[in-house]
Amino acid sequence: MTTLMPRRRGKPRREKMDLPPNIQKAFIARANGANWIEAAAIGETTTQNLREWRRHRDADNFIQQAINLNLSDSHQKFADSAPALAQELIDIALDKNTRSYAKVQAIDTAFKILQQGIVDRENRKEMAKIREALDALEGGKAPEVIDVQPG
Repeated sequence: MTTLMPRRRGKPRREKMDLPPNIQKAFIARANGANWIEAAAIGETTTQNLREWRRHRDADNFIQQAINLNLSDSHQKFADSAPALAQELIDIALDKNTRSYAKVQAIDTAFKILQQGIVDRENRKEMAKIREALDALEGGKAPEVIDVQPG
């Protein structure tokens, strides 16, 4: 005698489904700065439905990935424009027609950028030393002493 499992009718439960394309589109809009009402309109759904999908197990991760992608794109734009931005800053600071308060601000910003670059480079060197020591410990070798000097 076999017992048959009852067949489920209709759509599977929301938590068993993947995020539908329209909900993904709405979440991407939200990550791009749209409010929930605008995001629901972009996803061609209601705000109530979007709120329900917001509780889905994949929703937080999907939205965070979209935000991270946006940040990565923004950082890339800054990096691509960095030489031109630096030159513009230098031009402002050295221009004889620039008012003193603007020169002070431009010079201060330029020195902060230089200082941050030096600190970042030193931090990378120290991190490399720490990684080497960790690799040595994991490999069973005696690590060299790490001398981290206070900044």
